[in-house]
Amino acid sequence: MRDFKKLAEGQTATMPPFTIKQSIKIVAAAPVDVHIYSKSTKSRYEIYKKVLLRGLKKTIKVWSRRDNKLKGDCRVLQRNIRLIKSPAQIDDHATNIEADQSNWIVSEPGNTFCFTDKPYAKSQTTEPGMAVCIDQAAIFARFDAIAAQVENCPRVILYKGPAQNTGKLLASDVPGNWADGAAVVTQAAGHSFAVILTDVVGNHANVKFLAYNNVPPGMPNVKTKSNGKGVIMISTAVNANDGAWIVHTVPGFPAAKTGYSWPAAEIAKGHLLICMTIAETQINAIAASLFRAEPFIYYNDIPESETAGMPDFKKLAEGKIPTMPPFTISRSIKLTGAGAVPVQIYSKSAKSRYEIYKKVILRGLKKTIKVWSRRDSKLKGDCRIPQRSLRLIKSPVQIAGHATNIETDESNWIVSEPGNIFCFMDKPYSKSQATEPALAVCFDQAAIFARFNTIAAQHNTKKQNTYRAILYKGPTQDRGKFLASNAADNWVDGAAAVTARAGHSFAVALNDVVGNHANVKFLAYNNVPPGMPN
Repeated sequence: MRDFKKLAEGQTATMPPFTIKQSIKIVAAAPVDVHIYSKSTKSRYEIYKKVLLRGLKKTIKVWSRRDNKLKGDCRVLQRNIRLIKSPAQIDDHATNIEADQSNWIVSEPGNTFCFTDKPYAKSQTTEPGMAVCIDQAAIFARFDAIAAQVENCPRVILYKGPAQNTGKLLASDVPGNWADGAAVVTQAAGHSFAVILTDVVGNHANVKFLAYNNVPPGMPNVKTKSNGKGVIMISTAVNANDGAWIVHTVPGFPAAKTGYSWPAAEIAKGHLLICMTIAETQINAIAASLFRAEPFIYYNDIPESETAGMPDFKKLAEGKIPTMPPFTISRSIKLTGAGAVPVQIYSKSAKSRYEIYKKVILRGLKKTIKVWSRRDSKLKGDCRIPQRSLRLIKSPVQIAGHATNIETDESNWIVSEPGNIFCFMDKPYSKSQATEPALAVCFDQAAIFARFNTIAAQHNTKKQNTYRAILYKGPTQDRGKFLASNAADNWVDGAAAVTARAGHSFAVALNDVVGNHANVKFLAYNNVPPGMPN
């Protein structure tokens, strides 16, 4: 036993291989297979990803103390690293990763349980490590029950362009750029939203949800003025305060408890899906907003015991509609996780008679907004009020290399100017929505804003955004009179003095002439050119 002799003498590995796998069997009436993975310091390998994930060739769920460097990872098809939520229950005993010295994993699918001797931290790449993996269904089942609550994959936003079968993803832990989707959206596994919706399209004893859609799956000819689509999920596990809220644009999706199925007809269209991790205690604020947006609820198995003391959720779940003011509201929540993102929810009922973009969002944000949405021929851009302009984003545009256009894109969204607000809207920019319920979910996060603001950079600098066509300024007047291209039947007073650098239409129209914009170029002429005498 040469290796035992080296071990007993305290020798260290100086020659390759620096990672190995050995297999043994535990003696018993039914021998149990055990695989031992180990690595030396010289390997420089991170044991969870570079050794165990490669060795098991399956998704793994990790219970371990963590640093702030290593995160969950859902990028590789069927090779995810998912972090088990803390606290957890060992039968009826509580445990948490701060006070628990153990580190272990379970595979998905089963039946592997591994004891690991190093925590899930970056430092172990320069340290030796070992994992003992037991392939036995009963042992796996006990630990998998503890692991039932895993942190959602860090993918937050999926934007799928028209005719694309994969989307572009923004990750909550690395929102610096769009990433390519790992698999086609029609596939039941291998991409983030398939993972997130696992317990909606399937069954989980501790996961309950409410789903709403104006075109519910398997229910033809539903009549509703709502355009809302989404899912509220909660955990019913003991001492859990975990939930998720998904908002999206896909009709007939997801089907509850009947397996994952992306509607084939929706590949041709552009779609936006957003998953937010929330505390269960925030559900009533969400419900208050949704109640006024009057969604059509097609599935709900959230027990009343979980929502006791949440009157707005009760109204929502029972399908009631608002009959008394207020008919417009704003609610604030914070997403759970590191660097919690503030979210503002604006909603209005049909009785408000408000056009949501101008009367609700513009008033609420108190900033100029740039709008990506399908449009009718009635609502236009509006630059009359200083720093409260409504500007329409030019179509077509690119989502990190994927083309989209307002004719085939089902999503509606806005970005603020100045930042850092991005809002998901459930109604298009059309006059009809003034008499319909509507909802907007607004994120105050610089990285998310930056990605969508890049898409919005091609905003129309001509009539689409600054529809004032004619300014006539009389002698000795510091303001002009305007004729609007969409309301040319009368003169309108200028909103600000023409000497002001902002706040009037021609200041807006000339913004990229007197300033800089990477995508705006121009030719200028004048018989008395600025800065050029004689």
